[in-house]
Amino acid sequence: MTILDYIDEYGKYRFDKEPFNEVDNVILSSLSYLELKGIVPVSRLAKISLKDAATIYIKWLKDEKNKITAHKSALKILKKIYKTKRYKDLKLYNYKYIGDNNEQFCALTIDLDDKTSYISFEGTDELISGWKEDFYLACYDEVPSEVSALHYINGFTLINKNLILGGHSKGGHLAVYAGMKANRFVKKKIIKIYSNDGPGFRKKAYQSAEYKDTISKVKLIIPNYSFFGLLLRHDDYSVIKSSIKGIYAHDFLSWQVDDNKFKKVKLSKESILLSDAMAKWVESYEDKDRIMFVNSVFEIFDKLNINSVEELIKHKSLILKIIVDSHLPKKTEKMMREFIKILLSFVL
Repeated sequence: MTILDYIDEYGKYRFDKEPFNEVDNVILSSLSYLELKGIVPVSRLAKISLKDAATIYIKWLKDEKNKITAHKSALKILKKIYKTKRYKDLKLYNYKYIGDNNEQFCALTIDLDDKTSYISFEGTDELISGWKEDFYLACYDEVPSEVSALHYINGFTLINKNLILGGHSKGGHLAVYAGMKANRFVKKKIIKIYSNDGPGFRKKAYQSAEYKDTISKVKLIIPNYSFFGLLLRHDDYSVIKSSIKGIYAHDFLSWQVDDNKFKKVKLSKESILLSDAMAKWVESYEDKDRIMFVNSVFEIFDKLNINSVEELIKHKSLILKIIVDSHLPKKTEKMMREFIKILLSFVL
């Protein structure tokens, strides 16, 4: 069954009857994709029930045509959960949003009960504009959204609650990063961290004592056709079945559920090859080369007005022509050709 089927089955049970699980985690991680500014309080003191927030949001909702897949999937979940016994009385608050050319960040806090809160970090989707900061994860020790995630989580220093951190895509990476870097008072309160098909870490962070001290609390969930979740370095991950092949398996509504957990399967051959190819590609170049690559490739995407994976596939021949015509440094051109070849081999 799907996540929506799970909601039909388990929506009638409160968390004291059927405990919070990995499927609930994905459901709550999706809520940070919704534009809840002006609905969910920015304060840690004022709170709104999920039912009331959803009622306002659905009433205010405008055209969905230009929304990313994750937003559309999150909206389907919201419409399904906001009247259920399991979710309707959850309290939402502490909404934080930053969106500019350098950073995409959103987080909100959801009280499961008086003792435990789930912190949902927003991720990225198939829109190219959201990928740039993701690729900078391979270039820099720290990117702006990581700084924001850490600042957000350290705001719980004086709050006496158990914390569960989670996010989808880049949001999953931010959840792990915040858990790694949190101050010692907050770290004691973190009981679980979920990365739902989120990118991993550079070698330096992956081998750090902070990572090793945190990883026992982390559950990395990736679909059997994973792209984002296999970027950079990870520890063990749980592979789950998606009803979709290729890059669109990133959509959490395609993830298959058995009772109250995801259906476990083996990683696809395509994803294994992708993981190996990306690891070799990343480690073949220095940081300065990767930075030049990221800047160059996004300049080309801007020139062609490429905003989505579909447009990337549509213009693949033209992209290669522009690479040649742009007279890029030979190393950057070589990197770009290699990367596009790896990406297209997976999305086609």
